[in-house]
Amino acid sequence: MLNDGLQLYWGDMHLNLHPHQVPMIDRTYAAARSHLDFLPIAYYPFNSYKSPQGLSLETEGQDDSFLKDWPAILSAVRRYDEPGRFVTFAGYEWHGDRRRFGDHNVFYFDEGPLDAATTLPDLYANLRKNNGIAIPHHTGYRVGQRGKNWDYYDEDLSPFVEIFSDHGSSEGCNTPFTMDRVASMGPRVSGGTVQEGLARGYRLGIIASGDNHSGFPGVWGNGLVAVWAAELTREGLWQAFRSRQVYGVTGDRISLAFKVNGLGMGSVGKTEGIADIRAHIVGCHAIDRVEVLRNERVLYTYCHAGTWQVPGGDGQIRLKMRIDCGWGPSEFYGLKTANRVWRGRLRIDRGRLVNVQGCLSRFGQRIEEPTDRECSWQLETEPRPYHGARVSEVGWAGGTSWTNRQALIFELEASPTDHIHLTIDGESAVFSVQEALRRSRVLAATDESYNTISQQLRLSPSDLDKEDEVVWHNAYKTKVHVAIPESGYTVPFHFVDGSPPEGWNWYRLRVSQLNGQMAWSSPIWLKRAVRSG
Repeated sequence: MLNDGLQLYWGDMHLNLHPHQVPMIDRTYAAARSHLDFLPIAYYPFNSYKSPQGLSLETEGQDDSFLKDWPAILSAVRRYDEPGRFVTFAGYEWHGDRRRFGDHNVFYFDEGPLDAATTLPDLYANLRKNNGIAIPHHTGYRVGQRGKNWDYYDEDLSPFVEIFSDHGSSEGCNTPFTMDRVASMGPRVSGGTVQEGLARGYRLGIIASGDNHSGFPGVWGNGLVAVWAAELTREGLWQAFRSRQVYGVTGDRISLAFKVNGLGMGSVGKTEGIADIRAHIVGCHAIDRVEVLRNERVLYTYCHAGTWQVPGGDGQIRLKMRIDCGWGPSEFYGLKTANRVWRGRLRIDRGRLVNVQGCLSRFGQRIEEPTDRECSWQLETEPRPYHGARVSEVGWAGGTSWTNRQALIFELEASPTDHIHLTIDGESAVFSVQEALRRSRVLAATDESYNTISQQLRLSPSDLDKEDEVVWHNAYKTKVHVAIPESGYTVPFHFVDGSPPEGWNWYRLRVSQLNGQMAWSSPIWLKRAVRSG
């Protein structure tokens, strides 16, 4: 088995909780428990203020108010730690000279101080005494302007690096995903990228996590960390952290087990011959490709898209189907907007509902415990921003923010002739599994949109036709994506590198789905020695 009996656990290692958000920490942990396995809190010990001239600034260094918050953070971490159910760690974003050394999140195995060390070497020295780690993040910004300075690095105290977050990807300058989401800190540039750290010979594990500031943990689309661990306890997770048995995803929870010559992610070994690369990948959507990188060059690309077919016949099949709720009216059209609460229900007349997974980005979501045949839910979305919204507020092209859409992924076992019954806020559809595998569909509340426009803008029926384009533009919509059979989202992967170069080589995988979601494995290091004689 590629996972060696380890279990896969999901968390967010970069939830920034600001001082003014500390009173909402119970709400944050309640949300985390509903859809994550662990949450190392990242308290954000900074305050915003204005200079006498009106310039907005952020504090640097320690402040007495931060010291007052820290006991409350530690208390909540103790209260919510429940081994086997949900695990917590205490942590904070380092508030030393991050401009010079780069940004790091500090986490403790048990408890430790809110460290006021100014330099990274001093912070490292203190972490050795307190059983802590410091994780570099958004490393791809300019070195000296909060990009990672790789001249200062300790692989024992920084066992992995955050490759992806709300900022985008720090993997490299010619790699998938940009780093343009936070315009004030950009652009991405050479010097501090993950690839440059690996090229220096550092043994860096790889994760992704949110860098979120809303108080909601595990924002879909901003990154999650996956951990292969023996058990869901602090001890089990911490051992996995130290061993680099971790990887990162953008949002969709892509299961990735990966070995080279029998060694798992983060491992170090030797070989006198080949590198036998094996992986088992289970996505949430159709897998597009799997890339093998050796020493940061793409050694081999496997294309899975187009290699599978929709199953025929009447036998039972497994499939995944995604449902997105969102869109709706915008202030751009002169309309007043508010949050939307969606109530939905999915039922299958035969077969089995295996699993329901949320792709969530804000508070207010509730998924009822599914039965074998049906599931009900309540989702809440925010209005989409008008077309002139700032770049950092927009998560999808076309003026749609991350919080404007919430999604669910349903995993089903059924035959092609079984029927799915979907009801959302009075809109309904019935379709067969076979139809779900062949086409997508949209349920649009156009009548509601027509009435909203008419009432708010005091337009008579003669001024507005129900078929007007503006009615469609401002309608709340539910998209039922094309369902994907198991053969489309599952890849048993095998590749042999028959001639690794002499000396140290590291291998890692990059996995892409057709919907743009990705996963990055931690590397595996192999030293090839030429066989004597």
